[in-house]
Amino acid sequence: MTIWGGIDGQTGVGQTPASSAAVPLVSVIVPTYNYGRYLGKALDSCKSQTYKRLEIIVVDDGSTDNTRGVVEGFGPDLVYIFQENQGVSRARNAGLIAARGELITFLDADDYLLPDSIAARVEILRSGPDIGIVFSDTLSCDAEGNLSYKEKEKKDRISGRFYEELLLHHLRFQTSAAMMRSSLAKRFSFPPELSNGEDIVYFSKVFFAAKGYFLATPTVVNLHHEDSLRHDVDEVLRQDMAFVGAVLDDPFYGGALDYMRNELTSKRHLDLFRRLYLAHEGARARRHYMKAVAIRPASLFKLSYLSKAIRSFFMTPR
Repeated sequence: MTIWGGIDGQTGVGQTPASSAAVPLVSVIVPTYNYGRYLGKALDSCKSQTYKRLEIIVVDDGSTDNTRGVVEGFGPDLVYIFQENQGVSRARNAGLIAARGELITFLDADDYLLPDSIAARVEILRSGPDIGIVFSDTLSCDAEGNLSYKEKEKKDRISGRFYEELLLHHLRFQTSAAMMRSSLAKRFSFPPELSNGEDIVYFSKVFFAAKGYFLATPTVVNLHHEDSLRHDVDEVLRQDMAFVGAVLDDPFYGGALDYMRNELTSKRHLDLFRRLYLAHEGARARRHYMKAVAIRPASLFKLSYLSKAIRSFFMTPR
């Protein structure tokens, strides 16, 4: 592992949070793997924040493209961590270990922040000492740079049960839109055996452990593109149903989530069905659809999935 840069030349690795009651230090952790073509915009958005007391940590998970050169172009005040390719979970965990801030947020290398993103979320955590995590709605950006927004909720809200909404797909959530207190963020780690759903496993614990605040105003732009990690179907299939066990069998919850086992398992099968359907794997997709319905017959009334299941019979493999 190689580490260089940082505020005042300090990497912060192994140090305690840098404290300032009036203006807390915010650590922005940016994991990346061969996303040099997107990384510059993400880092530009950090440097352009109206809130200036930032520690920007780039964790390069063994990139072979121009990622290092992009980071070097931003000067020595960024923390740069290079590790052999180990996956996004270990990259984020390395960032958590290095972070010195009282507050921590993640930014995927292909997303970017709106100018007041950090300031808006810091203000909520400063004014609500009982809030452990704040997360906002997001904008979407297509490959041509067109922004779009589908409003789902008009008002901010506070809840101690966001973990349930997150796990059951009732919550629009993006990792890049969340900010936590360091003491909360560092209690947990991302599961290294997962690269699909690993963020849900981590943040369900965060939401279970602390009260959360949903900010209805978008603060982050999420880029949709063909080579996004979200579309790595082969890796998703390799991990199959491991996500469900990683959540429900975790001793941290002490069995408190067992009531949602059937619904969560069914939803995971539907998620795999959808991904296989989009990959034109009709027969494999239907197997997951049938398992979802067998576990939870109410899934049959999700018409969008039912119509896809019917169309999958006439699908030509790519």
